[in-house]
Amino acid sequence: MYAPLKKDNTGPLLQVRGLKSYFFTRGGLVKAVDDLSFEISAGETLALVGESGCGKSMTSLSILRLIPEPGRVVDGEIIFDGQDLLHMPPNEIRRVRGNRISMIFQEPMTSLNPVFKIGEQIAEVLRLHRGMTNTEALEQATQLLTAVGIPAAESRLRDFPHQLSGGQRQRVMIAIALACDPQLLIAD
Repeated sequence: MYAPLKKDNTGPLLQVRGLKSYFFTRGGLVKAVDDLSFEISAGETLALVGESGCGKSMTSLSILRLIPEPGRVVDGEIIFDGQDLLHMPPNEIRRVRGNRISMIFQEPMTSLNPVFKIGEQIAEVLRLHRGMTNTEALEQATQLLTAVGIPAAESRLRDFPHQLSGGQRQRVMIAIALACDPQLLIAD
């Protein structure tokens, strides 16, 4: 059974200590993130800045435990709201991901499912994490699309991702990320 660490409401919301995320490839070892440490408190903004390929996205994916194979976190700690994310069982991390920590991915066309309508993709998050009925979730999805500046939000719920512009798809990703009012929002 997973037991959260002692929660300290005055401490940082997220602590990353000595994070190392490596890829074990046929061509050799690739150190995508090598000994990174930082803290973020509630209400703070932190920007990781660097050239393309320096590990910004891998840091975000490491926090959410979404690094693709053959990569993995090999060392360090990721403490979120007093909970050790790296030692959390898969079912527990799924409850945190998209609910308490959300991420706006860099490329919306590869993040949105092309065979599902926009409204269904937003509603799924709300049904899963908030226990809403389909009707409630679609009503909330309309409000979220309006909040992120999508005109005629109710009718856009029935659109597929390819029917939206790149900017509109990015706004849909923002709506999905904000749907559960996360404590931590990661924008890649």
